[in-house]
Amino acid sequence: MTRLDYDKPATDWLECLPLGNGSLGAMIDGGVDRLVVRLNHEAGWSGSPESEARGVGVTPEDAAAALAASREALRRSDAVAAAEALLPIQARYSQAFLPIGRLIVRRSATAGEYRRSLDLATSIHEMSTTDLTERTVVSAPLGVLAIETSVRPTIELETELAEIGRSSAPDGIELLVRFPSDVAPAHEAGFAAAEWDETEGAALRGVILARAQPSDGGWLILLAAETTFEGFGGPLGSLAAARERARRRIDAAVSTPAEEIFRAASAEHARLFDRARLRFDAPVAPAALIPDRLASAFADPEHPLAADPGLGALLFDVGRYLLICSSRPGGVPATLQGIWNDSMRPPWSSNYTININTQMNYWSAHSTNLSEAAGPLFDFVEGLSAKGQDTARRLYGAGGWTAHHNSDIWLFSSPVGAGAGDARWVHWPMAAPWLVRSLWDAVEFGAADADELRRLWPIARGAAEFVLDWQHRDGQGWSTSPSTSPENTYLDDDGREVALDTVTAMDLQLIRDLLGIVRRLADLVDAGDDEIVRRAGVRLEELPADPAATADGIIREWSEDRREADPQHRHVSSLYGLYPGDGRWSEDALQAAVRALERRGDDSTGWSLVWKLYLWARLRRADKVSDLLALVFREAGDRGEAGGLYPNMFAAHPPFQIDANLGFPGALVECLLQSHDGIELLPAVPRQLASGSATGLRARPGVDVDLTWDGGELVEATLRSAEPVTVMLRYGGEVTEVRIDGEARIRPADFRRSA
Repeated sequence: MTRLDYDKPATDWLECLPLGNGSLGAMIDGGVDRLVVRLNHEAGWSGSPESEARGVGVTPEDAAAALAASREALRRSDAVAAAEALLPIQARYSQAFLPIGRLIVRRSATAGEYRRSLDLATSIHEMSTTDLTERTVVSAPLGVLAIETSVRPTIELETELAEIGRSSAPDGIELLVRFPSDVAPAHEAGFAAAEWDETEGAALRGVILARAQPSDGGWLILLAAETTFEGFGGPLGSLAAARERARRRIDAAVSTPAEEIFRAASAEHARLFDRARLRFDAPVAPAALIPDRLASAFADPEHPLAADPGLGALLFDVGRYLLICSSRPGGVPATLQGIWNDSMRPPWSSNYTININTQMNYWSAHSTNLSEAAGPLFDFVEGLSAKGQDTARRLYGAGGWTAHHNSDIWLFSSPVGAGAGDARWVHWPMAAPWLVRSLWDAVEFGAADADELRRLWPIARGAAEFVLDWQHRDGQGWSTSPSTSPENTYLDDDGREVALDTVTAMDLQLIRDLLGIVRRLADLVDAGDDEIVRRAGVRLEELPADPAATADGIIREWSEDRREADPQHRHVSSLYGLYPGDGRWSEDALQAAVRALERRGDDSTGWSLVWKLYLWARLRRADKVSDLLALVFREAGDRGEAGGLYPNMFAAHPPFQIDANLGFPGALVECLLQSHDGIELLPAVPRQLASGSATGLRARPGVDVDLTWDGGELVEATLRSAEPVTVMLRYGGEVTEVRIDGEARIRPADFRRSA
């Protein structure tokens, strides 16, 4: 079952249903006499290519002095003074992803016998009443939103942007807009909410074209939107060119029969969506309506998935649907809210938060057979690696490139904070290694061709050059002072809450992971004699393979045992090496990871719950996976840092962030199939999902896997590979070597014979 069904129109944005083609996003409220379609364009942001430079004033000499003062303060164990010393190197903030407008459709109809639905497998939204039938799609082949309705409509366009032109004709409307030149995050109280600058090049401009015409006994509404963004790192384009692109899209759609518009859009979506499927056997048939189904699950005294395990498969489908809709080749990556945002000052600017959230958006892409969706992330990181070279040189006197915890469509790479930001989320120049890991996943899953390997090499090499320059010796070994563990803090000897240290577990794990990737990538691109590769090999020999542990046997997050300010902090950065790293730790380190997760506790934000799902799955703890699933499948509310689901299946931070939705499918795959150390079947299946089947899952090094299991036990697995490959296959503590030459079918007895 891949449908989201409702019997009432949406009364809130978090009840609307999302459509998208990677470029154009739409939230449909299903209104009868007044339908509202809230619109976003992937390249609809505040600011311009010059936005970051407006807040950058520190010279390399001043930055070097600030860095030296911070390190000296840390040598004195004064983390407060160390943070104060770094304030001058902060820029302002990244820009915001914004709504472009709203389409209003009015018609005369009654609300009797109301139904609305979204089919995740076809990407078609349908709505019907006693006297109205309607369907909506955002077409990837044509690049337009299409609404086919049985009642004659009138259409309007609204926007909260600056309206710079409007023209109307009997069959349509053209609306021209200007985006703000600056939007400050809501937490930056010292800045205006928005600035508007009419100067050429100071901000993006955009166009929305909407047309309504008779079609096959009904009416067809078509809409296209474009902006003057023309690629990462480049100048803004002309409004005339954007208008022409939008007009071409509309003209092509006008000449296409409505039935063909919907058929082609559905087929293109299904080409991606149908590659992987997941089903869990249920004891009873679920309710038809999503609100009833969710309410029943939330109220189940045993577990939300006890009577309706199919909700797990549905959220798997929702996550893959949202990724397809918000990230497509040639576009820009999914933001904190994917491609959907209704606020002119969205939470955290709906930007790219690259200390976990942007990366999590793509954790499911390869394992659920949607590798194309990760293409925009590659393009973004490639641009960021060029922009971040100046940041590395100017702020740290280092080669290569760096970026911090916030970025945007303009490739912002500086530390944010405007001279007053807290070091816990400002000073973290380690985004590059994590982003390289995200791109390396495509290589490991067999989704990168020779051209992509060549493109990846300078990105990874530059990231390695920076960390090799950034790391330095102190009295205790390799240091990354001043260092943070993203957004976390500890208590110093005076009981003050501080964030800076001389080194952190995450820094060491990121560096070790990156240098290993660079050495493996060098072999693939014939760059083994590169100086950075040589330095990487030397450094790897000097870095510990396992993370250190505290006296209590917990992975040590800081340079030494520290008093935790928040033992249940949402970030689990000290376990990066377990996931998304390759997890090849010793048994002692794995047990220390168990204790670290137990110390953190279960409850947290939506994305943190999903990260913990991956970690517990890597630790083969089906019981803890079950505990975490119970927290994912609950009603989103105002409980502070506690996730859950909104009525439209969006996941809560709270408020809404899409990272938990997009990360969740891969977390389920990790319970069913792991491939970071050979291929392992059913390593962490929770009892609520004890019987089911999966098709089209992807394992390293590029093997498609179908699975059937019952009562938590394997029934059969089928492995397919386009190229002949031999893999080590694990199941239930047994190991067998499997040669895949096209297809191999595996049953439990095959493992017993190989023992």
